Amino acid sequence: MTLKTKLLKIILFAIFLSLFFIKNNLSAATIQLSGFVRDAQSGEVLIGANVWEKHQQTGTTTDNRGYFSLIVQTPCTLTFSYVGFANREIVLKAVSDTLISVTMQTENKLNEVTVTATRHKNYEVTRLSAKDLSRIPAIGGKPDVIKALQLLPGVQTQSEGMSLMMVRGGEPGQNQYLLDNVPLIYVNHLGGLMSVFNPDMINSVDFYKGNFPARQGGKLSSIVDITQREGDISKHQGSFSLGVTDAAFTFEGPLANKKMSYIVTARKTLFDALLGGASAAMPENDAIVSYGFHDFNAKLSWNPDARNSLSLNLYQGDDYLNFWTKPWKMKNDERSHLNQQWGNWLVSGRWNRVISSKLFSENILSFSRYRNKSGMEYSYRENNTNTMNEALNMASVNDFSLRSAWKYALHKNWNMEFGAHAGYLLYRPDYNYLSTSATPQIGNTYRSLESALFIDNKIRLSEKLTFQPSLRFSAFSNNGAFFPELEPRVNLSYNINGQHSINLNYMRVSQSSHLVFAQTELLKREVWLPATQIMRPSISNQASLSWNGSFANGKFSAESSLYYKRMEHLVSLKEGYENMVGITGIDNKVATDGLGTAYGAEFMLRKNTGKWTGSISYAWSYADRVFANINGGKSYEFDYNRPHSIALNANRDLRNNWTMSAVWIFQSGTPYTPALSKYYRPDPETGEPLFAIHYGEKNSARMQAYHRLDLSFNHTITTRRGNKAVWTYSLYNAYNRINPFGYYYDNDNDLYNMTRYDRPLKLYKMSLFSIIPSISYKVYFDYSKKPQEKKEKKKYNWLYF
Repeated sequence: MTLKTKLLKIILFAIFLSLFFIKNNLSAATIQLSGFVRDAQSGEVLIGANVWEKHQQTGTTTDNRGYFSLIVQTPCTLTFSYVGFANREIVLKAVSDTLISVTMQTENKLNEVTVTATRHKNYEVTRLSAKDLSRIPAIGGKPDVIKALQLLPGVQTQSEGMSLMMVRGGEPGQNQYLLDNVPLIYVNHLGGLMSVFNPDMINSVDFYKGNFPARQGGKLSSIVDITQREGDISKHQGSFSLGVTDAAFTFEGPLANKKMSYIVTARKTLFDALLGGASAAMPENDAIVSYGFHDFNAKLSWNPDARNSLSLNLYQGDDYLNFWTKPWKMKNDERSHLNQQWGNWLVSGRWNRVISSKLFSENILSFSRYRNKSGMEYSYRENNTNTMNEALNMASVNDFSLRSAWKYALHKNWNMEFGAHAGYLLYRPDYNYLSTSATPQIGNTYRSLESALFIDNKIRLSEKLTFQPSLRFSAFSNNGAFFPELEPRVNLSYNINGQHSINLNYMRVSQSSHLVFAQTELLKREVWLPATQIMRPSISNQASLSWNGSFANGKFSAESSLYYKRMEHLVSLKEGYENMVGITGIDNKVATDGLGTAYGAEFMLRKNTGKWTGSISYAWSYADRVFANINGGKSYEFDYNRPHSIALNANRDLRNNWTMSAVWIFQSGTPYTPALSKYYRPDPETGEPLFAIHYGEKNSARMQAYHRLDLSFNHTITTRRGNKAVWTYSLYNAYNRINPFGYYYDNDNDLYNMTRYDRPLKLYKMSLFSIIPSISYKVYFDYSKKPQEKKEKKKYNWLYF
């Protein structure tokens, strides 16, 4: 009997055992209560709001649709609470199942103790609000989702300033990013310095590094579930911001007698033309260089009645890098242009319906596309004839998907969620076009089908013990290959005394696509490869034990975790391969059936209230890899493993509408492969000496430790026209630490002289960023507000909008 079969039988037995525990608890005096909780002013859903009936000692929290479902005995008094909002009590006397809509008012008065962060009550999950994101300093003074997540224990960065994440020994391609429950494939701007998620669109972020719900799958390491805002339902308003990296705007408001709402955001770099002009003006340069990015989000929401809501969501974002040779430096009317462009399209439609007080459904139809292309155009004039040569290399993925999820309240102590997912994916990892070739277009095309069935159960066995047996069945087919996979997931939680609880979790996850980084003429690109008979889907089995605690009436909270993860069927480019171009097939360029092991311990302490708030976290971890044809088949430390990680975040509200945030990060250096010696060998054809380096075992040495301090100050003002505005001043790497980006070997730090002198090799460090100051300005507009009477201009108002 296989392990999966045993686990499946255990889950089925546990469900029947749970029925025995709760079958006699049914009461005719109870009703099923469900509803939505929203901000009374803007109409935005409040995610993670607490719903509690103190006499019956029962409660729940709203999900990422603002929806809740609860069985209570009536009459009863329900208390609704949410950080930053005044508590609301509702007396309910209904005698039958009821659907309600609850609105909450923001808390205007300033208390001595102010809660500044919320915490999701599920284990292995962190919830961040838009306010939490604004408290994290970032390059350019703009909030960034990925930078905020990198402060959590178990999350590590790839290198200096990058937004790529490694979670619990996983790889960058093993994280799933969701926009309103729709996967987004590429998530970085500026080569990874910032993410594509516009903070003005974000309502909340749920981050899973374990205990994945069965409705989610397809990635091994983490889930970043971003819920977008719906737009203000009460009035038309907007904002405009200007910073070092980009300019951005937001417009939102009601439509159709406040049955509908819209929100539109956009960002665009401003230094494209400046960079091009500066490179053109430098006489020593032979090329004009320009780089930029943009992204655009739009969402239209419609609530025709209390039971139905529909939304249409659009995202488009691109980065672009261009090199043009200067025409005045060329001969024979030569022209050349190198460019690289990469980004996403995403379009989705969603329909949520409350079918009854016990049953809720969500249905999503979506299309997303990722493509990364690099091209070259070269033209010249010879013998009065113009000749044009063109080349294009591209990697792309198209994803058409349908998702349906249903929530059902089976019993007071038993909630379940079930549903299905079906998708059609088109992979083109190595499309190549060359105008001078006899076969100008070559490349592989993979047409794949992906589907899944899932069921999640949350069963309260007693007041202290909660059991969550879940199962996901996934299937992936590609060019005749078929891969079915059972993914059991089990979670057991024990509430010790209301302030402390422990949790035991096991999950099995599969991933049917593999990410490799391939070199192009300009930058490395992300290439997604579908599973085949040779490159089978990756599998991860992870077990974790965690503890959560709360102290001093919630003023402090803490959590710690132990985890062990085993990964199978991993894929990597073989040693010596830099790109996907060549005469051999993709299967010959990648190492397959790799094994990975990761384990570690994590700890985090938060201060939730008071003048000072923040957190400190520490993680110890280890991760390795084994491939048959890499490092001689011996185990080696994972490329991005950092054994020790510390993150400190401190926030302070100052006088006169100033706030301060500080982040200090320390991480062990990443491993690298050391050079042991250099030698010369004769060229077999010419007899000339060829220079070569003899390397040691892969990743057997470690770079210097990485650490830096980031500071941010926000000043909120009121402009002459009565608009709210915020100045943000930030320092990245405040004490100017020169952190290593990479190492290289040379004998005199002159790569051109490497083979000319008989000198010993020396190790040199490459770095990217020193101290980076930045400033940004953001002003808010309220089109429904009447203009104020003219007042005397205040001296500290620098901009008057």
